[in-house]
Amino acid sequence: MAIITKIRERAGLAVGIVALSLGLFIVGSDLLGPGSSLFGNKQIVGEINGEDISLEDLQNEIKQMEYDFAVQQGKNPSEQEMQGLREQAWNQLIFKKVFLPETENVGLAIPDEEKIDMVQGNNIHSAIKSTFVNQETKVFDKSLVENFLKNIDKAQPQQKAAWYSFEAKLPDDRLRTKYEALLTKTNYVTTAEAKREYEGQTAKADFELIFVPYSAVPDSNIKVSDDDLSAYLSKNQFKYKSQDTRTLEYIQFMIQPSADDSIFFQKELAELKDQFLTTENDTAFAKSRSDASEVYKSMNISDLPKELSSNLDSLKSGLVYGPYLSGSTFTLYKLIDKVYEGDYFAKASHILFKANGTDDTAKAGAQKRARAVLARIKKGESFEEMARQFGTDGTASQGGDLGWFGSGRMVKPFETAVFDNPGKGLLADVVETDFGYHIIKVTEAKTNLKYKVANIARNIAAGDATKDAIYRQANEFKSSVNTQAEFDTAVKKNPKLTKIVAQSLQKSASSVNDIQEARGLIQWAFSDDSKTGSIKLQEFNDRYVVAVETKQTSEGEAKLDDIKDMIRAEVLKDKKAEYIISKLKGKTFQEMATAFGQGAVSNSAPGINLNASSIGDFGYDPIAVGVGMGLKPNASSKMFRGENGAGSLKMTNFTPAPETKDYSSYKTQIEQKYQGRGQYYINEALKDICKIKDNRVKFL
Repeated sequence: MAIITKIRERAGLAVGIVALSLGLFIVGSDLLGPGSSLFGNKQIVGEINGEDISLEDLQNEIKQMEYDFAVQQGKNPSEQEMQGLREQAWNQLIFKKVFLPETENVGLAIPDEEKIDMVQGNNIHSAIKSTFVNQETKVFDKSLVENFLKNIDKAQPQQKAAWYSFEAKLPDDRLRTKYEALLTKTNYVTTAEAKREYEGQTAKADFELIFVPYSAVPDSNIKVSDDDLSAYLSKNQFKYKSQDTRTLEYIQFMIQPSADDSIFFQKELAELKDQFLTTENDTAFAKSRSDASEVYKSMNISDLPKELSSNLDSLKSGLVYGPYLSGSTFTLYKLIDKVYEGDYFAKASHILFKANGTDDTAKAGAQKRARAVLARIKKGESFEEMARQFGTDGTASQGGDLGWFGSGRMVKPFETAVFDNPGKGLLADVVETDFGYHIIKVTEAKTNLKYKVANIARNIAAGDATKDAIYRQANEFKSSVNTQAEFDTAVKKNPKLTKIVAQSLQKSASSVNDIQEARGLIQWAFSDDSKTGSIKLQEFNDRYVVAVETKQTSEGEAKLDDIKDMIRAEVLKDKKAEYIISKLKGKTFQEMATAFGQGAVSNSAPGINLNASSIGDFGYDPIAVGVGMGLKPNASSKMFRGENGAGSLKMTNFTPAPETKDYSSYKTQIEQKYQGRGQYYINEALKDICKIKDNRVKFL
């Protein structure tokens, strides 16, 4: 059974390996096409490699994924898990339509003998090796595989199905590995590349610099017009690609229980109380009626709910207490039994007096103050009031109350004093610990009494009448507005309503801010009928939402209105750089810094290499590194606009890389870098070939 459990885990791993590889195909909105189309009676959800993908095709893959999940995990997938399975199903279609044809084109295949070999031969699949591990040696044991296969016919049907499902996925993963290896093994690093890498890491240069950060120039000093933004975008359009997204604004009508709902649940538990009292199987009865997963617990006295711990003397086995309200939950407690076992617990209060120093005189002073207050308490003054007045730790405001604590929780002298006391009451003398001197009152004597408690907890939920009333509020609001302007006006008029924004939602999204399982709202936002200004009332488990669609962006070249803030930040940098450069006057960097004033920095940046990405006060700035490393010794650059500010660099010294004939380690570094990126590059190339159009949002 343990092997089957691992197979379930590894089957998920095998699927995950393929899904991870294929997942790169759908990363980025450049793959997402607009709209969907209908041909004949088939609903088309997308296109892969020039082939239409019907809704039926996708649903068949989803059903297979759902079946495999149930077999491997022994349960049906939740809605959240179904979202992942739907994505895996789409990835599997990509694998079939793109990856498999490519492997066939290059002559790759997994013959039957290799399928056997990867399970029980000489080239066993990594997922098999990870599953059949000897528990003593912690390494793969081939004999475990052989024994398992010998007895597979005797396994339960579900166990056999789990194995066959797991085994069937291995060839596809092996095929993927072969294809990637075929291409990644063609990587070759020349000696010239290795030499360049070596020099990039070991050649060093020292610089002097003048730098002024953009933050030194207030935004209010720079004027940016729409013409400036348009001109910048026109020159840099290649940098900006828009995604297929939607922006929503919405208000929420939360579904919360009413006072009537609370009374209903209180009455329901009151009716259960008599049945709970007389039932013979307490835990079974509680489990069938409780919203809590844990209905039975053996508790120390410190763990008891406060409703029970406040009446310890009246607690009797067999009785039911409650219902008690805590937050939004009513709870009944049945005391099944009381037993003496395990660790001891006690309850105490204290007043701590700390010494004003570490010498004996300071300690004596603290002890004297503590004994003086102890004498006042013995004469009848309130312990709690004295704790509030003289206590020096966090318990002072609570009258010194430490609550219940078990053995080992307090420093030894304190614990000994409390646990050795025969009963309750004020201790005769102060107790010294490393913290100071304590006046101690034992409020509950030590005990190792444990309580066996069953409980029925019911979370107060909104009833149908409450939901209907909240729905009417949401629907009345929705019916009163027809445009975005009317929506905004209505929200402003009602102080109880708060508008929330969901920016740039993508069609693959499954949630909207904190709203989970929001595919219905996403589908509406991307539907053909929805446009800017459209309004929708959507029901969720815990709320009703009235949303207005405020922006749509389509795949392709970005429009100025969609990226205005982003463009403005870059134009501000350009204009600030011009301003900064115009103010940097002088023959030396120090003179320039003085001329500019506050914010300008004249400094040095030693030991910079060509592979660096930051340089001195310029910070992370590949542009500045490139400018600097392009200089000759003792030469200065022109003033330039960097990533974080503007300024200039002067190379004061250059130390070339020492001569070497062995570049092998640098060649290895580059090869490993290429190897690590191989899967990504392969998938990017196939992505360009297959031209995926994804319109699933209109159907799923």
